[in-house]
Amino acid sequence: MALTDSKVESKLEFYGGVPVLLVPFGVMFVGILWLGVTGAALPEAFWPMALFGIFIGLLLAKNKKTYIEALITGITSRMLAIMLLAWFLAGIMAQLLQSTGLVEGIVWGFLQTGMSIAWFPLLAFIIAAIMSMATGTSVGTLIAASPILFPVGYTLGGDPVLIIGAIIGGAYVGDNLAPISDTTIVSAYSQGTEISKVVRSRLKYAAAAGVITIGLYIIFALIQSGSSTVTPPDEINPLGLIMLLVPIILLFFMIRGKDLVESLLYSNAIGIVLGLVCGLIGFSNILSINREEFSAGGIILDGIFGMSGIAIFTIFIMGMIGTLQAGGFLDWLIEKAESIATTPKRAEIVIVFSTLLLNALTTAGTPSMVMLGDFVRRLGHKFKIQPWRRGNLLDACSTSIIGFLPYSVGLLIPFAFVGGMVDMAAHPNFNPVGVAPYVFYCIAMVLVIVFAAVSGWGLETMSEEEYEAEYRDIYGDPQDTIPPMTKTN
Repeated sequence: MALTDSKVESKLEFYGGVPVLLVPFGVMFVGILWLGVTGAALPEAFWPMALFGIFIGLLLAKNKKTYIEALITGITSRMLAIMLLAWFLAGIMAQLLQSTGLVEGIVWGFLQTGMSIAWFPLLAFIIAAIMSMATGTSVGTLIAASPILFPVGYTLGGDPVLIIGAIIGGAYVGDNLAPISDTTIVSAYSQGTEISKVVRSRLKYAAAAGVITIGLYIIFALIQSGSSTVTPPDEINPLGLIMLLVPIILLFFMIRGKDLVESLLYSNAIGIVLGLVCGLIGFSNILSINREEFSAGGIILDGIFGMSGIAIFTIFIMGMIGTLQAGGFLDWLIEKAESIATTPKRAEIVIVFSTLLLNALTTAGTPSMVMLGDFVRRLGHKFKIQPWRRGNLLDACSTSIIGFLPYSVGLLIPFAFVGGMVDMAAHPNFNPVGVAPYVFYCIAMVLVIVFAAVSGWGLETMSEEEYEAEYRDIYGDPQDTIPPMTKTN
């Protein structure tokens, strides 16, 4: 399993060596931060920054043709095709829910509870966490929850950065903990252990991050409890609540193990029929064509166009990742990491920061874990670190940092759904860079797992029998060739 389906025949080389592969990413990141400071960090504005990074990479590459081939190889990956298809279908679903009045119906329901809007971010975090635990997918949760929870909270006067940060953070709770999550499965199987063991042993890390997160939302709620809110319309039509069946159907299919694309196709089809039957939309709302102006619109087209910003940026990112792979960056990273890891504690620190770095570059949790899995297993085995501990370090890093990187899909997917509905004059920091510090759960998880590696909290070591058994499983050598265990002090 890899980010690309084919390999560039000749190795990509840069002037200055392998570390220079990071320069294009650094150029892009600096540009995105500059956009954030100036209040213009929109997904579409990221395109020139990515292209500038790609151009810098071209100048630094020794073989220009190999560099272009690497870019194309990254862009033509199967994973990118699946991502784009899922996002376009998700855009259609979000547009459908908005057009049929679901948000208005939920606003009506929330008002009936009498709850202060100051507590809505905490509620959004809990709902998103439950959804992600049920489905095991952060992307699926963001697709299902963002178009519903955010408009409700914002319409009622909630702080938009807190709300979207809560939704994103909650989406990654299940990505880390759910037994059916792809990252959970990879973290277990790549380390040669059982899913039940990695889930049980990682609860303490998630609990620590969860306590920090909930505590922060409570503090913000108490501070904002006396703030003014936007007054909703006097007459609200609750009929749109029936469209809540659409995300419920989506979650049902995903829980049953259906592919995200398949689930979205079913949900969209059912949702369009339900909207037509209930009179919430007409056929002209689905597709409208203006022959005089030679233009088209409607739920389907508007939904697809709404995802174009993140889609095009991701295409550029995948091209850059292709150059990273073709240049041998992973092999270089592993070589440097092994030279630093001389004790169990150093080995865990190397595992954590190597995983954080690779995820920061690729913004792809599961593929990054697959690429690092064998390295983490062999390094951890050398210092007899228990397989589930290694899996937890790998998983926690891969399901946290990508939640608050301003160029990650974890942030860009929600913005594709709701970015246009916020008054930027009132909330100038509502952009991917400005929201990043408010994804409390993901930031807390990074801090918790770094602390665990540096302090040794939660470290468990293998017995001599476990060490020898895993050695034979990894290397397949007879017992008399098994080296003595590396000392753990």
